[in-house]
Amino acid sequence: MNEAEIAQRFLARANPPSILYRYRRPTDWTISEIYKCELYAAKPDELNDPFECSAPVMWNVDLMKQHWLEEYAPMRGLSANEALNEFEASWKWGVQRMTEGLRQKTSQTGIVCFAAKPDSIRMWAYYAESHKGICVGYDTKFRPFNVAISCNYQNPDKPFDVVACLKNDPTEIANHIALRKAEEWKFEDEYRIPVNIEGMPRLIPFEPVAIKEIRLGARIKAEFKEKVMEVISHLPHRPTLIQMGCDFDRFILTETVI
Repeated sequence: MNEAEIAQRFLARANPPSILYRYRRPTDWTISEIYKCELYAAKPDELNDPFECSAPVMWNVDLMKQHWLEEYAPMRGLSANEALNEFEASWKWGVQRMTEGLRQKTSQTGIVCFAAKPDSIRMWAYYAESHKGICVGYDTKFRPFNVAISCNYQNPDKPFDVVACLKNDPTEIANHIALRKAEEWKFEDEYRIPVNIEGMPRLIPFEPVAIKEIRLGARIKAEFKEKVMEVISHLPHRPTLIQMGCDFDRFILTETVI
């Protein structure tokens, strides 16, 4: 499978809803994201989950040997015995090298995180500084939001076979590493855009028209609200503005279009 085929298969996994949301804290960085229309791709160790992009793996030596004997040996004109001897002498080194390559690839992965719903009390508390920030809704008809992929919330019950993934479907590796989170995070209903940040800028541009709505937190301060309104005035179009509130009788968040 060549790189183009891998890219096509990976894009085929994209399955975002019509709007994706990012809960943001009341900071100048949040204002800058809107003004400059850029998304920051975080490294795994910058996210709040210590298990990000980590997974138990196994290296199927029997499958490696089969692949070596059936594909590489004929290409190099080796006899069965020669190929077997060469494999036995080098497979441990090969596993070490592939392990280092997988670790390096993970360290070079940037992640942009989104949520499928804008009214999660916990998400507002965790990622919007206890409802003092905002939640930006992006239209997934536009890039890069159209390539977001849903997370797989499943605690690993066994190591995944890296060699089998490489042989059958390399995009499965991302499903086990960059797109898998512990079951405890399922309430987030998260979608992600994994990107390669090796030698690349970590700010991903998008079209201003992609900002479809902005929700103001129930506890937003007047000063930050003024900054949000000011930066919105510089956009080529006005997104839908929604003020979040609290229904203290039912313990749910309310929405008022403003």
